[in-house]
Amino acid sequence: MTTQSTNYYENSQDFLDDVQYSKHGVKKYEWIFGEGYLSTGGLETTKEIIPLLELKKGQRVLDVGCGLGGHDFFMAENYGVIIDAIDLSKNMMSVALHHFNKKPQIANNIKFRICDVTATQFPENYYDVIYSRDALLHIREKPQLFQSFLRWLKPGGRVVFTDYCRGESNSYSQEFENYVKQRDYTLYKLSEYNTLIKNTGFVNVLAEDINDRFVDSLNRELKKLYSERNDFLNEFNDEDYKDLEDGWVAKIKRAKDGHQTWGLVRAYKPIN
Repeated sequence: MTTQSTNYYENSQDFLDDVQYSKHGVKKYEWIFGEGYLSTGGLETTKEIIPLLELKKGQRVLDVGCGLGGHDFFMAENYGVIIDAIDLSKNMMSVALHHFNKKPQIANNIKFRICDVTATQFPENYYDVIYSRDALLHIREKPQLFQSFLRWLKPGGRVVFTDYCRGESNSYSQEFENYVKQRDYTLYKLSEYNTLIKNTGFVNVLAEDINDRFVDSLNRELKKLYSERNDFLNEFNDEDYKDLEDGWVAKIKRAKDGHQTWGLVRAYKPIN
């Protein structure tokens, strides 16, 4: 598998921690998503999506882009699984470990690790589930990534993830293209994910557009920002408030205009 160079790795990590996921930015995002979360819908969408993983006690899970650890805490506490939780952001990992240290009851269920998934090797035929929430958008080498996923999963194992995606139209607003460039995202259409994952060798691939849930979650989070404005401003400032408000309003518009969508993808490694 082609991996990122050391220089690219360092730049990617610095970009994440200095730009989108600065310490202050992580704290601000956690406020709107909820403690332990840095992805759309927080705990509410986690409760909706985790059952799709078909988890059983003792199974092994690789969480790619674990963020602040909320998904992992939920899985460990409710399903008793064993999780390797990885992320490239030092700032997010610091918060995840802070929360983890307050949960001694699951201390043996989760191993957090800072690493670049495209430059790390995991055991073959090892994981029952590979899970990711809105993190693959940061990864350019998606074909190589899914080849690795296929190797790392046990026969019959599954990959389940959500990700920001391009709409199926080939016409996108300049605002959307500027947003993608500024965040250094590599966004696929859902149809492109579907084709890539099937061609990699996965079976029973289901690439589902859940844009309605995306917009509902964004509206719910925006309502929280408006209704708890004073509480927010006790911790942050007016610039932070405007940044979140403008960002959420823009995401809702992009989603409604069809430029951006939210994808939920499930697929299985063949048994034979």
